[in-house]
Amino acid sequence: MSTSPEFLQYILDMLAPVGYVQTSRMFSGVLLKVERKQLGVMLGEVLYFKVIDAELQEQYKKKGSVQFSYTRKDKKDPVIIKNWWSVPESAMDNEEEIVTLAREVLAQEEL
Repeated sequence: MSTSPEFLQYILDMLAPVGYVQTSRMFSGVLLKVERKQLGVMLGEVLYFKVIDAELQEQYKKKGSVQFSYTRKDKKDPVIIKNWWSVPESAMDNEEEIVTLAREVLAQEEL
């Protein structure tokens, strides 16, 4: 499922206070970058942020976020992308919260 232009624009409008968000196609979704640093990815109508900090991952988990996963025909178990966490539902209609989360993601140190 691809990301709709309306959903993409909605997210870009909410993230405007973070700065210019560069977009590019990634699989059937959209990769989001700010100042050449990956912020996240939109796949279908779900926004995932790149959360590499273990403590921040725990905070996402407590808010009901899940890691991105997909199944492959040749594998029994799903493939889990450990650093892509769904943005908490509470932030999806709260600009202040989503901007705070985005800034936390962008402030992480690369491992």
